[in-house]
Formats: sequence, structure tokens, C-alpha cells
Amino acid sequence: MGKAYEDCLYQIQLERCLVVLTSKEINTLLQTDTEIFATALKRGKYLKRGQKQKEREQEKFGREQ
Repeated sequence: MGKAYEDCLYQIQLERCLVVLTSKEINTLLQTDTEIFATALKRGKYLKRGQKQKEREQEKFGREQ
């Protein structure tokens, strides 16, 4: 496998196995179930917002000292 191909692989650890999918395969799976896709998008937004908030708090804490 070439390096470009390896960069597009995602490993998902399940209970008893490791699943490795390409971004195209993940996209196809998410398009078949729009409810899961919507839930995943919301989860991603919450995660990003939480990370940004944590960064802001760390910057503020660093300035106060």
C-alpha cells in the first residue's frame, strides 16, 4: 500500500475486532443512515466547541498568572 492510501485509513476498535475503513467507505455508510450521520455531526460540533472552550480557559488562566 502506498503512503497516500494509508493516510486515508481510519481504525475503529470494536469489542472483539479492529475495523479499518477508508474515508470513502465511511462516507458511503453514513449516507445510508441519515440519522446516524446527523447524530455524528452533532457529536462533532459538541466536541469541537468543547475543545475551543477548553483552549480559551487555558489561555485566560495563563494570562491571569
